[in-house]
Amino acid sequence: MIYWLLAILIVVSYCIGNINFGKILSKSKNVDLTKTGSGNLGATNMYRTMGAKMGYLTLVLDASKGVVSALLGYFLLATSFPDNRIGLYACGFAAVVGHIFPVFSKFKGGKGISTTLGVFLVAQPVVTLITFIIMFFYVWFFKYVSVASLLLTTILVVYENLTLPEPNLAISLLTFGLWAMTWFAHRANIERLLLGVERETNIQAKIFRDKKRQEKRDEKFEAKAEKIENKIEHQEVKQEYKQVKREAKAEYKQVKREAKAEVKQDRKTKKSKNKSKKTK
Repeated sequence: MIYWLLAILIVVSYCIGNINFGKILSKSKNVDLTKTGSGNLGATNMYRTMGAKMGYLTLVLDASKGVVSALLGYFLLATSFPDNRIGLYACGFAAVVGHIFPVFSKFKGGKGISTTLGVFLVAQPVVTLITFIIMFFYVWFFKYVSVASLLLTTILVVYENLTLPEPNLAISLLTFGLWAMTWFAHRANIERLLLGVERETNIQAKIFRDKKRQEKRDEKFEAKAEKIENKIEHQEVKQEYKQVKREAKAEYKQVKREAKAEVKQDRKTKKSKNKSKKTK
């Protein structure tokens, strides 16, 4: 029964890993992420292609897949194994495999770093956050996301195995599997690093460019808003002019009617006077 539950949870975790947030978010903006930038469906390509907000959102959502899968294994298999982290890493590993090789996307997914980060956030939250912050500053200064990603998984896997209360072959194999999968997914990056042609990610320049773009968008929005406001004001003035014109026209007609009435009245008066003279 334990192994049936483990198998079901692994399949569920793999399916969770298949949810490709990069693809979903890029399609919502009418962008095919596979045909832009590096063609990868992960957070880094999303960051480079669609900006910081979309990149960080993809990172968080992809990490959530690892968190959910790891929590499923941790709680539902807690009493099934001597160490409940076995279930955590088994389901987490399945989610990472699902992210890198999603069956629903013809086995073309991301590189697994965000999802692996989510798994370790459940297993070692404090160490994972500290390591992530250090790697963020590494990218800030040295600009290589791939190196930071590979260092991140390596540090977390080594730390996990060094801090085990006693040797655990299952946890060692599963964590090594996470490390091997992410490194395998970065094989093209490793080759480019060795050749010295790896693409840099300049976060500082990206922030500056995004700020400039936002300023331009704000300027366009303000100009558009001003144009609309002027148009509305012009329409209001036009409506007021039409109203004044209608009122003036109505007043003119009224004066004309009154003048005609007075002329008629004068004529009647003159006629009556003429008749009275004749009778006399």
